[in-house]
Amino acid sequence: MPSESFFRRFLSVAPVLALGACAPVGPNHETPAMELPASFSQGGVKWKRQSPETLPVPRAWWKLYGDPTLTSLVDRSFSMNQNLAASSARLRQARELSNQARSLYFPNITLGTNAERSKTRFRGPGGGSNLESSFTVPVDFSYELDVWGKVRRQVESASASEAAAQETLNALKLSIAGEVAQTYWALRAVDADRAMLAKTLEIRRRALGLLDARRKAGSISGLDLARAETEVATAEADRIRLDQDRVQLVNALAVLTGSAATGSSIPDRPDLPQPPSVPGTVPSELLRQRPDIRAAERRVAAANADIGVAAAAFYPSFTLNSRGGFDATEMADLFQASSLVWSLGAGAVTPITGQKYLRAQKAAAVAAHDAASAEYRQTVLESMGEVENALQGSAILQRRQVAQDQALASARKTFDLSVKRFNSGLVSFLDVVDAERTRLDAERAANAIRAERLAISVSLIKAIGGEW
Repeated sequence: MPSESFFRRFLSVAPVLALGACAPVGPNHETPAMELPASFSQGGVKWKRQSPETLPVPRAWWKLYGDPTLTSLVDRSFSMNQNLAASSARLRQARELSNQARSLYFPNITLGTNAERSKTRFRGPGGGSNLESSFTVPVDFSYELDVWGKVRRQVESASASEAAAQETLNALKLSIAGEVAQTYWALRAVDADRAMLAKTLEIRRRALGLLDARRKAGSISGLDLARAETEVATAEADRIRLDQDRVQLVNALAVLTGSAATGSSIPDRPDLPQPPSVPGTVPSELLRQRPDIRAAERRVAAANADIGVAAAAFYPSFTLNSRGGFDATEMADLFQASSLVWSLGAGAVTPITGQKYLRAQKAAAVAAHDAASAEYRQTVLESMGEVENALQGSAILQRRQVAQDQALASARKTFDLSVKRFNSGLVSFLDVVDAERTRLDAERAANAIRAERLAISVSLIKAIGGEW
């Protein structure tokens, strides 16, 4: 019979022996390879997970715009946005599930107590009864040897899922910061249009006053005065519509920053800055830094580990069992050396029936891995498309702004000339109206392009993962 010291030594090395028994069954993870366009790589690269040391340090890219209000809004969204709060909770859940899986490396030990008093009757000649007391303190030990790597694969899957949850949170932060920035620039574009319409209204009202005086003097017709009145009313209607647009954008920012829309406000600021300098070419390495791609890759790794878990179910499981403790009929004798009891054993179980169930389970795991791989490739393709759209769109908008600025300069010159010719009696007021409309449309179009450039600069920063 083995001694207690032997028993303790065996338990101390059992986990090591189990882990070193054999390599875990199932395929080892390989990130799906993709052929990338020549514009982003030299003939294609294999995408692989980077180590934490090579991952980029998160950049507060929104500070590049030099707008304190934008910085404050993004900071508030990070601390109060409810979608981020939910994603953070899911990360904590994944982390605890990973800790739960790691606990399978260790034996299951339970400690109990039991006290019992019973009376039994004797049958047969003489009859009679017997009173007995029983006091036990059992300690049960159970440990399943990880011979086939089932536990290792479970830990691998849980760890990959935890990493995927972390990267999903990072991707959501990038997305929300981008949405806040784009909504904010849309608000600033509305403010720029409102300021422009305010100036236009001032000009039109002043012109209406002059025309009203000239009409009373009989130097112009009532038609010109009616046209001036129409232009003033149209500008006022446009300004009111922009007020509605502004309310909606302010409310959208309130929701993004985790606040109630009621009573929210953001001060007017009509200026639109130039977008920050973002590189015009993006190497393929930067796409690996996108958190959504890293999350998709980790989901592939988790699905691959699940195949190993399903494969291990076909093999026998080996378990070490022991029971020890104290057993006595009197409480006073419970913890005496003579009351010590123990047992040591081992068992093996192999599946005989249920093979169809196990095969289906493994086939489902393989299908899940195929789906995760396809989703990973789709994420990469969509990322490439986003970068390409943002790069080309940024270049096109820059050319459009140059052309629109030229058109605006011409429209302003035309308006000034038409006013002078009208004052000289060479043209009708209709020519002035047309020139003024053209000037206003040109100014609003120039503002719209500046706002688009700011929005697409945010899209480009998001597309390259907030890093370059």
